[in-house]
Amino acid sequence: MIEARAITREGVNALLRLKVRPDQDGLVAPNPVTIAQAAYEPQSWVRGLYEGDRPVGLMAMIDMPGHPDTQPHDPEDAAYLWRLMIADTEQGKGYGAAALALAFDQARVWGRSKLAVHVVEREDSALDLYIRAGLRPTDIVEEGERLLVGPVPPAPAA
Repeated sequence: MIEARAITREGVNALLRLKVRPDQDGLVAPNPVTIAQAAYEPQSWVRGLYEGDRPVGLMAMIDMPGHPDTQPHDPEDAAYLWRLMIADTEQGKGYGAAALALAFDQARVWGRSKLAVHVVEREDSALDLYIRAGLRPTDIVEEGERLLVGPVPPAPAA
């Protein structure tokens, strides 16, 4: 359905222009912020999300074990979904679920058994998407965002 592709010089401007709906501001950092921060984030993996040649979103992950900012409460053996953004005009088409499948794929590449993500607990947030994917809320809230953690499922049969 969608592909996660490395950000290129040719494609970066289109990714920078993608935005969420105005009522979703504050749920995820704007793409220019994510792309800029990635240059200084150890072990980051940032990809544009594409349907064919059309950019539909952006995802960023961090391989947490050994990361310099790891906290005592961070789940062991987890890949961290740092950012997931689906453009306003592309929401409701299944791209969020498809991006989560790609996040699980990357977690398997890293050999991780868990996926973790922080989410703002609002009605219009991605909380339900993450719960449907098997992630479960923890008691940990950081900067107003709840930590969710779940197992990385086995790879789908080829």
